[in-house]
Amino acid sequence: MARKPIDFRQYVRRPDREFWLDLLRAAPRPTETASVRRERLARYSLGAALLFTVPYVSVSAAIDLQSTWLVVLINCVCAAFFAVGMWMGSIARHRAARLLLMVTLEAQVALLAWLTGQELNIVVFTLVAAALARVLFTVEEHGQQVFFIGVPVATLIAGMVFFDTSRVDLSAIPPFLMEATRVANAVLALTAVILILGIFEREVLRSEHELVGEQRKSERLINAILPKKIADELRNSERMIADRHPEVTVLFADIAGFTPWASQQDPELVVSLLEKIFSRFDACVAAAGAEKIKTIGDAYMVISGAPDPRSDHAHVIVGLALKLLDEVDHVREETGIPVNLRVGIHTGPVIAGVIGALRFSYDVWGDTVNTASRMESHGEPGRIQASRETRDKTGDAFAWEPRGAVYIKGKGEMETWWLRGPLANGAGERLPPVNKTDDQ
Repeated sequence: MARKPIDFRQYVRRPDREFWLDLLRAAPRPTETASVRRERLARYSLGAALLFTVPYVSVSAAIDLQSTWLVVLINCVCAAFFAVGMWMGSIARHRAARLLLMVTLEAQVALLAWLTGQELNIVVFTLVAAALARVLFTVEEHGQQVFFIGVPVATLIAGMVFFDTSRVDLSAIPPFLMEATRVANAVLALTAVILILGIFEREVLRSEHELVGEQRKSERLINAILPKKIADELRNSERMIADRHPEVTVLFADIAGFTPWASQQDPELVVSLLEKIFSRFDACVAAAGAEKIKTIGDAYMVISGAPDPRSDHAHVIVGLALKLLDEVDHVREETGIPVNLRVGIHTGPVIAGVIGALRFSYDVWGDTVNTASRMESHGEPGRIQASRETRDKTGDAFAWEPRGAVYIKGKGEMETWWLRGPLANGAGERLPPVNKTDDQ
């Protein structure tokens, strides 16, 4: 099998306007990912190293090339490697560019410190190399980070202890220029370290800010999915959440006639109507202090008495049922769409808990849930049907009308009641509507 020829064009990029503008941007942009910001910082550092090396080459060559030729040669070679590193970055060889930057910079500082001793104060640039290694390598690159920090530390110690005299003749350089070079090197090194650490600090703070923001989003999402008590327990405990509640009241509400109506409408209108209705239901549930469990198509399920037990759970749900009917009346008047609501309520024991691993949810199970669902499905549009258990639990707070014995699938004959409304002046305020369509 013939080997595919190498396409050398992938290693060539013409430095266009964007390339140079990218190099001139000192600080990473906020919208960039951590890896992209690190790549840009490496390319910027390569450009800065090249920019500062060239003047040293020029000054050294102009003053006394015969004495400083080795310094000039080292700087020329390093400048060439910095340029190659910039080219590598331009063709997306970012890891190679980063390694070439660190190897070249630390070799340059070590060799020049060894050659010039303490005459030019070159050793201060070890601090720049160490700071740059700290920010250019990730936690996963711990070994490389330690190595490229360790080399300049060793060079700094050697420069202060062993590299005390110059190995090249610098006597031709005027004393004022030597002093100015030492000061300039110290100022440049300090400025570079401050810039690098400033960028690093800003990135750390930005990352922490992003983490806090993401945590808050997660908190809002969890609290929107789960009751607050359950959400807090999930955060603070690893136990499986499953509790038995001896007495709660469950409500099921279903939009009567919705399925045949929705099949003839545009999807946008169907979703818009459900959003309008259920968002109003959510507000009513929150105001009543009940817990929305879930929606299934056009069905809506609410519970009171779990996960936080309360003695007035039946009163809460019955009052909520009346508010839900009122909201549907308002929607019908506002939209002109002949929507109506069928509601069923039952009181009894349930088991509640969190199920699922990826899309977890708080749910309730038991015969009470099934009976509440049957109260709804065997009811009538515009009416609220409840079991004797719920009717007895509310006492004299509401007006009820006996429906009589009704055959409930899976339960047999059950005595059920129509809710007329709250008792205010001795009579129910809400009467069952007339001329409503039924989708039973």
